[in-house]
Amino acid sequence: MVELLIGAAIGVGGMIAKNKVIDNNTATSSNNLQKELDALSDENEKLRKRSKEAERQVEDLLAENQKLRKASKDTDDDRDDLEDELDSAKAKVKKLTQQNDELLRKIAEYKSVCENYELEINRLKNN
Repeated sequence: MVELLIGAAIGVGGMIAKNKVIDNNTATSSNNLQKELDALSDENEKLRKRSKEAERQVEDLLAENQKLRKASKDTDDDRDDLEDELDSAKAKVKKLTQQNDELLRKIAEYKSVCENYELEINRLKNN
């Protein structure tokens, strides 16, 4: 009977020791898992911050791109206006050149007529 009690005591002691070892291993595994989870959480937070910063940069770049497109459109509009003004000025210069040529032709014609009148007047005076 003593042997039975000693065997039972050794069995209970073994079970208690085994449970403590398992609890220690479980606690160690749990601690390791918690550390890994914390590390992953930290890494996730870093990636989230990087992502937000990248989103802000993208928004800034899109805004800058929009400004540049507007400026480019304004420049194109100004260039088109200048081209229209240039075309108008060219047409006006062409018209004025034609008018000038016409006036020069008329002046030459009037000069010729005046010379003929002078000749006629001088001929009439001399007769």
